[in-house]
Amino acid sequence: MSVSKTFRSSGAAVAVAVAAAAVLGACGGGSGGSSGGSNVLKLSSAVQSEHVARYAGAFGMLSGPGVAAIYTSVVQSLLTGVTAGAGNTMTSCPASGSISVLAQGAGVSGLQSGETATVGFNQCVGQVKAPGVSDSASITGTVSVQIQNVHGIVGNASNDWSYSAIETANALTLVSSNGKTVVNGTVSYTMSYNAATGITTTTASSPTVTLDRNQTAGSGSISGKITITSLMYSRVHGADPVTDTLATSGDISVNAADATIAFAVSTPTPVKVNGGKVTAGVIQLSTSDTVETITPKDESSVTITVTSNGKTGTYTETVDDFRSLAGA
Repeated sequence: MSVSKTFRSSGAAVAVAVAAAAVLGACGGGSGGSSGGSNVLKLSSAVQSEHVARYAGAFGMLSGPGVAAIYTSVVQSLLTGVTAGAGNTMTSCPASGSISVLAQGAGVSGLQSGETATVGFNQCVGQVKAPGVSDSASITGTVSVQIQNVHGIVGNASNDWSYSAIETANALTLVSSNGKTVVNGTVSYTMSYNAATGITTTTASSPTVTLDRNQTAGSGSISGKITITSLMYSRVHGADPVTDTLATSGDISVNAADATIAFAVSTPTPVKVNGGKVTAGVIQLSTSDTVETITPKDESSVTITVTSNGKTGTYTETVDDFRSLAGA
């Protein structure tokens, strides 16, 4: 049995509470009641409910490729700073605001094993581009990077190099017209550079990353939290031309607007990201009985296909609506 639907939004920001209420109505209600307990949404209901498919898809894109792109963008900013020839640099962000890098080793000496570098964002717009994050998001906060093992001169484009580090986001705050998202969590990563190809490869893992959300909803706001556990990701970055390919996996738990939903996220086909938008590849959400796949249709929309218990639902969503729902 196949259920095919196309969803078109009016373009206005849709509050999580409205989506959750519509989901519950379509699914015949949920667990929990007026006592304040959260309603549990199931991914399997996305076969017949575009609201669940959209809800899960938006948070899956932000929590999987989105989080990976946020963390790797910060590391890319660190590389730019340490190759500038000074231990303390401050540069303007592409649209507005500034970004600072404080590192003991810089320029000729490069990063050193055992040092700690700090990347600071001051209302920075345009520096971090990630799936699920608004192009106009203003970023404030710090990320610390504790350098472990270093081989070669990090940032030197003429020779191979690699290093491992521990990266910690300390209340890294993204604010847009959709709301506010605060990122906290520590990842361990290894970055290597191949001088012959110009390709930089990053692999990382984290036990837990959290996204605390406060989404704009009319005259008020809606708070919620996304928890990503067993996070793993890799990024292949080409410099000429600039290309980014991301692979990611993890377990996602969303608790917002008196509703919860949980699923695993992965990229069976690594996604290509250009300007913060997914242009190719497959994002997959799954539970024990359901698979939801998200594939880019064009620059501004994606196709969602949900398969569960012999049934299939297909929907079309806009990238802007994903960002609006995710609140980042």
